[in-house]
Amino acid sequence: MKRLINSVLLILIMFSISSAQKTDLSGLKFCIDPGHGGNNAANDRHVVPDPGIDFWESESNFQKALLLKQMIEEKGGWVVLTRNTNYYPDDNEPSLSTRAAIANANTVHWFNSIHSNATGGTNSGTNYTLMLIKEDIPTRQPAFPEALTMADKLGKHIKANNRTSTYYVRLDYTFYGGPGVGFNLGVLRPLLMPGTLSEGSFHDFYPETRRLMNNQYRKMEAYGLLRGYLEYFGVPFDSMGFIAGVQTDSETGKPKNLSKVRLLPANTLYSGDSFNNGYYLFDRLSPGLHKVVFETPDYGKDTVNQTVAVSGLHFLDRTLYIAIPPTITSSQPLPGDTAFKVNNLIGVRFSRPMDTVSVRLAFSMSPFTSGNFTWTAGSTMLLFTPNPVLLYNTNYTLTIAATAKSLGGVPIDGNNDGIPGDPFILNFKTESHTTNISETGNVPHKFELKQNFPNPFNPSTTIKFQIPKTSYVTLKVYDILGREVATLVNEVKEACNYLVTFDVSALAKLTSGVYYYRLTLGIFSEMKKMSLLK
Repeated sequence: MKRLINSVLLILIMFSISSAQKTDLSGLKFCIDPGHGGNNAANDRHVVPDPGIDFWESESNFQKALLLKQMIEEKGGWVVLTRNTNYYPDDNEPSLSTRAAIANANTVHWFNSIHSNATGGTNSGTNYTLMLIKEDIPTRQPAFPEALTMADKLGKHIKANNRTSTYYVRLDYTFYGGPGVGFNLGVLRPLLMPGTLSEGSFHDFYPETRRLMNNQYRKMEAYGLLRGYLEYFGVPFDSMGFIAGVQTDSETGKPKNLSKVRLLPANTLYSGDSFNNGYYLFDRLSPGLHKVVFETPDYGKDTVNQTVAVSGLHFLDRTLYIAIPPTITSSQPLPGDTAFKVNNLIGVRFSRPMDTVSVRLAFSMSPFTSGNFTWTAGSTMLLFTPNPVLLYNTNYTLTIAATAKSLGGVPIDGNNDGIPGDPFILNFKTESHTTNISETGNVPHKFELKQNFPNPFNPSTTIKFQIPKTSYVTLKVYDILGREVATLVNEVKEACNYLVTFDVSALAKLTSGVYYYRLTLGIFSEMKKMSLLK
């Protein structure tokens, strides 16, 4: 009878809402349940995404509930929480049935239990939103039909705010196995009014774990729940909008800690946390033009104009480029080399990823030398293969003008004095004439395997070899125990000079250490040592 009375009351409320446009949530009562509790292994979920960082689902759920409570109350609604702390002595947090009883005792109009999800195994990418509602077991239909509508709206808005892959609405008994093995969720089973359980995202997907450590990200999920309630009860959204996003380092690809983002003209500064999420949020923004200025120390300043729509949700992810000028950390040949082989390639390694077009335009050789450019190691290493080979016994000057820039647009510091805008100048001399290369400069006269460059390397290095006649050639890489880890060449090759790149990016099993590469041609074989630094 009590359940019938509550259902009738809800129908009457919905009738009154449809009869006149509501402007807020006044007259509506909500029970918000922060799932789990107590930061303990028995009744909580604990994840360590990074050393020294502890994620407890209960704390994340509790913070979302506090934020949602404030939002609902600002809209005129009434809210009761099932727990008001996340620290219970002696594992004394309220049971699932007690939480439902709080909702029943207060005759609320809606109940929601806030959670985040987990796969139960290794999660490398699963991250969707799940809404669960109570199922009437005999009919296999929603126990409260209106819960199906509400769950769809809540799931839609959480997905939009958290940017999860998708959202699902499921009946609990069927979701947990159905006949013989299914069950109603303990927190939904005793309810006398419609209720939902929200699994906003997956806290065992580490990028998401790190975001869930950020209270502004939790706030966005609370906003998603609020918007679901507003839409369901026919209350217009605020005209205010949102700008949010994730900032990453251009060189590592990882989210940036302790970032600084400024919003103009309000001159509001957002300071990022140290939980490796790179997240930022500006909320309750008036519609119109805003400027988002990314001004994290040691990174180039970047300004983006964003027009915020009425009730708009806008995401601006940004790659941050280091403002420190790039330098040249190593070269082949070395400065002052007086016996550089004429058929060697020329290599220059930069301290950070470069704008390859600007470097190519800034590159010159004197005497003039034509050749081919190759970039490796994430645009940090330039390889120049002269074509034809260099002249014997000749002084060369390699210049990379100050117009060469990093991906962040910072000119090179060619003389390594800490000030950008200096050219890099390398003087060297080639070897005297030998018989290693034929008079034409094309066909080698002997079998030779050269030392890889760079060495040590990460993630790639180049290996040059020459063969004097057409032969079946193999070039293989071995670990220190003699186990083969890669085959770079395994085919017939014509007499010529060759350049092969060994890239370990896809060989995750390879660790730092010493490796060997062996070139074999018939009865001839030569091996050299190289070092991988990860």
